[in-house]
Amino acid sequence: MNNIKINCLKWGTKYNSDYVNRTYGGLLKHCQVPFHFVCYTDDAKGISSKIETKNIKELRPYNTKKVFTYEKLFLIDNDEYDKNLWIDLDVLVHQDVTELITRTHNNITFIWNYWNDYEKISLFNFGRGVSCHVNSSFVAWDKGTASWLLKYTKENWKKIEWTYKSLDKYLFYQHYRNNKINLWEDGSFSNYNKENYQLKNKVTLFNTSHLYNNKNMKEIKHYELDESPVQELWKNYSLGL
Repeated sequence: MNNIKINCLKWGTKYNSDYVNRTYGGLLKHCQVPFHFVCYTDDAKGISSKIETKNIKELRPYNTKKVFTYEKLFLIDNDEYDKNLWIDLDVLVHQDVTELITRTHNNITFIWNYWNDYEKISLFNFGRGVSCHVNSSFVAWDKGTASWLLKYTKENWKKIEWTYKSLDKYLFYQHYRNNKINLWEDGSFSNYNKENYQLKNKVTLFNTSHLYNNKNMKEIKHYELDESPVQELWKNYSLGL
């Protein structure tokens, strides 16, 4: 058995099975070591048989919509592999990521939003509870190094659920400010919709979920992967069933 496991989550109807299959296909192309890929989902229809699927209910001990995607943290309970990662479906891997996946992690590692001005955007709004400079779209940890985060979450869930509007805000306010989490270095990730619609660095994010709560961005075009000018590259990562 190889010692790397990469996870993704799919539920609802925003992203279809093509997103799952092409996420895996992109990783196969740009990761030069073997890994096991698992999709936790509420609908496995259309997902390639090359991908292991599991019921997303396994990651849902709490019945809440307040802190969305908290399910990601419960992947830590299943870190039976030496190296563990999760990747969001609205992410395009377009350069070699072998080093990111295989490097040693002494703690769980998240993305820092280098494309946003930290002082003007996050520090300026910090006391309002709307700041967020941490992103959980591509996360890695070695076996046992992230157990503290899940333990803290379980022990403080009621307070977390009441206090934070999203997983990323929870990570930013509670753990980043206390210097508890690691961050990927600048130059590995980019944001397509915030950086002039370019594919930069090794991995590019297309995340648009924040738009629904941000009135200032309603008139700025934000592409999903399946409608972006780079969709042909993304389609090249398709898999057979």
